[in-house]
Amino acid sequence: MTEKPPTDPADHAEDFSQRYAEDLDIVAGQAMLDLGLSNHQMGARDPDRRSEHHTFFPGDREGGTISPAGQVTLDSGLMNPELLTANYDEATQRIWQKTQLQDRAQAIIAHELAEHEYGDHELALIAAPETNLPISYAARELLRRMEAGWRGR
Repeated sequence: MTEKPPTDPADHAEDFSQRYAEDLDIVAGQAMLDLGLSNHQMGARDPDRRSEHHTFFPGDREGGTISPAGQVTLDSGLMNPELLTANYDEATQRIWQKTQLQDRAQAIIAHELAEHEYGDHELALIAAPETNLPISYAARELLRRMEAGWRGR
């Protein structure tokens, strides 16, 4: 953590996430509870924090991940306005930047669960917008835009 926030968006998001990791862990956990995830699906052991169980990993930058056991975590990518720059079209990037934190979290959770179910990122892009989870309209629209705007890796 620095005294002055970094200028790079990913570094800034991680710096912010490190500073507010405890609060963001509560936000991530509540988002998972609101969507009806089971205790088993909510969070994992964070190797950067004495292997304690957390739902938010401030040092990671992907937005979220899913473990082979189906444990969902969110991370500092959630806060990064440029998270989708490398792999998505400009329209998707703009929607990501305008989408509120809660809706971003819901979209990431739905995507990660779809990725666990289908075993593939591109299949998850197709499946996630049709999730049965009670995600918001904004989260579902973000997922639809992510499917349409995927440019691949």
